[in-house]
Amino acid sequence: MTEYRCLSVDGTGKKSWQNIDALDEQACIQIMMARGHTPLQVNSGGMSLSERLQQPITFSFGAGLSEQALILNQLALLVHSGLPVDRSLDLLRDQAGKARQRQLLGDILEQVKEGKGLAGALESRRIFPNYVIGVIRSSERSGKLGEALTSLSKRMTKATETRSKLITALTYPVAVLLATVAALIIVLTSVVPQFEPIFEGQDENLPALTHFVLSLSDFVGDYGASFLSAMLLAALALWLFLKSESGQKMLSNFAPHLPGMKLRDQYLAGQFTGLLATLIGNGLTVVRALPLARETLPSRRWKRELAEVETRIREGSRLSYALEATSIFPRTASRLIEVGERTGKLGETCGHASKIMSDTAAARIERIVSLVNPIAIIALGGLVALLVAGVMLGIFALGDFAG
Repeated sequence: MTEYRCLSVDGTGKKSWQNIDALDEQACIQIMMARGHTPLQVNSGGMSLSERLQQPITFSFGAGLSEQALILNQLALLVHSGLPVDRSLDLLRDQAGKARQRQLLGDILEQVKEGKGLAGALESRRIFPNYVIGVIRSSERSGKLGEALTSLSKRMTKATETRSKLITALTYPVAVLLATVAALIIVLTSVVPQFEPIFEGQDENLPALTHFVLSLSDFVGDYGASFLSAMLLAALALWLFLKSESGQKMLSNFAPHLPGMKLRDQYLAGQFTGLLATLIGNGLTVVRALPLARETLPSRRWKRELAEVETRIREGSRLSYALEATSIFPRTASRLIEVGERTGKLGETCGHASKIMSDTAAARIERIVSLVNPIAIIALGGLVALLVAGVMLGIFALGDFAG
């Protein structure tokens, strides 16, 4: 399977970009035509600069991940209480606290009244993830919309909580790093230069550490801005290269050997199996659930491997065997999924596998962060002490020489 980026026009003359997975370009065009879109441009591989500039600029209507979960949860409560979808959306719009949220819910309500259904209305707004659309569309057919909305809101709430925990855990080390850089710049540009006249003409009497501190101060004062600009440009060039097709291939080849990649793979495996459990538990088949779950992952390496999994499943392989054949999926999780396939409880087993892997990854991340905090503090104190020691040793050396 190959991911194609397609520029198309619909029956109303509106142009839009779509990402479509297909065996080849001809199959991609057939899929677009079946959706009622006329293809104008079909590309594969990494985006060129001109193509990136052609992508539409989208704005959030005040519906981040946590707010999306809240909307789905409130909608689930209203639907469970017996209200129809249009009336539920009307009530949510009236109580929305932000004008842009009221506009979003109003637009969705209008399209529901036009007969598009909740899934079609959400899909046209391009706010909610594709897997949400897939689950809601399936539940509308099965008549279990309330249960599906509840399941989706729990899933999105859990994802929000996990993200918040990671951000909170990393905030302190980042703050210490910024404080370290600021302290070094202040000492090297404001404090050390005040002592340079004292050391002038005494080069042979100064310790090596003092020479190093004075040289570093001169370098930061003369070339600090240029060096920082060069580093930022180098980082930007590296980022653009890694976003290109050749950069992605190189990163994929070296990814298994990079520090922390196994932990990241374990975290992504927990995210993938949890979403798969939600999709299968709401009535989607494995073949339909896999593309929706794959689209949510941020890693191109995972997307490429899971596209191969989809191909193996269409060829008749079991999900557990197809996942075990990859280089990214933990063996323990694939064994659990195999048990679920044999017992007929695949969705439930995927949920158990997700919890095991997510909890393990979270515990490892907490241990790493608990070590990073004291290391960052020690590094800050050590660097500042090194600079101060360089100046003080120079002063003591001059005192000994004068005595």
